[in-house]
Amino acid sequence: ERGVLNVRFDVGDLYSLPFPDESFDAVFLHGVLEHLSDPVRGLREVLRVLKRGGVLGARHADFGGFLLEPAPPPLDHFVPLFERLMLHNGADPRAGRHQLRWLTEAGFTRIEMSASYDCWTSTSEQKRVSVQFLESLISDSDFSRQLLAVGLADRGLLEKLRLAFVDWDKNPVSFAAEAWTEAVAWKPMNDEGD
Repeated sequence: ERGVLNVRFDVGDLYSLPFPDESFDAVFLHGVLEHLSDPVRGLREVLRVLKRGGVLGARHADFGGFLLEPAPPPLDHFVPLFERLMLHNGADPRAGRHQLRWLTEAGFTRIEMSASYDCWTSTSEQKRVSVQFLESLISDSDFSRQLLAVGLADRGLLEKLRLAFVDWDKNPVSFAAEAWTEAVAWKPMNDEGD
């Protein structure tokens, strides 16, 4: 549509990328590692396809730092439910805090780390969009279906959560923000890790 001819979109498995060794100057991962059962294996595959001296940019969530205020019952169940389902699925809801260790174990060098928050309520419109997303997540999504299927919640709790988010939206002092860690890491220039 825009006439861009040097872009290609491929779908692949992060554990087995369909590219030769040292194919890319840079790789970017966002919100990926927290959904993997073996993030170091995925990062080693990224390292394989990076050229020597290539750079990885990565940003991953840490639900241990999720802010939701106020969070009276049943809203106080939302983040723990999310974390329990991720753990049940073999993922890590607190991936952000492990990112430095995982990058090091995978063989990256010169790793620079930072952390930040995405505010879900910085404007009334953004808050409304966030609540619509949360209502949908709670009422009709893979997330809610999985919660029901594995017995972490029942329809009654999910409906109470949905209604609580509707009320939360009306509260003029409600606040939500998601914690993230960011990393920039380089593939060593040689086999000695330099």
